[in-house]
Amino acid sequence: MSLELYAKAMTAYFGMYGVTMTTNPDLFWSEKGIMMMPYVKAVGAATTLPGFFARMTGLGFIIMVLGKHFGASDKTFSQQCVAFHVLSTKWFYGLATMTVGRRQPVMFTPWVWKLQVLVNIMLTVWGVQSLGGVKSAIKKD
Repeated sequence: MSLELYAKAMTAYFGMYGVTMTTNPDLFWSEKGIMMMPYVKAVGAATTLPGFFARMTGLGFIIMVLGKHFGASDKTFSQQCVAFHVLSTKWFYGLATMTVGRRQPVMFTPWVWKLQVLVNIMLTVWGVQSLGGVKSAIKKD
């Protein structure tokens, strides 16, 4: 698999999350959303804490994609994507394995985060392989 293909796939991946999270995360990623992937029970408006951080995360994804659009090489962009997948897996794993007390509200849906951990691992492996191995993936140009 080529580096160009990985970069294109990650542009679509992060672009899709960026657009949907900045416009209306509840419409796309809530329990009753279009994608029916309930990452959280409800995000809320941009003025709520979860709504604000969902939109800021989406903005970060859009900025990553814009970097590629404005001239970042496939290698640099792919290294950023691999870094995201590696570094975020710890937090996603925490959400996937979180236990909730009987009287605590459940905000996160564990099965979705378990799936996200698997996706992160697969995208990391694909990215590292596309970059030519671990040494190449962490090498600064």
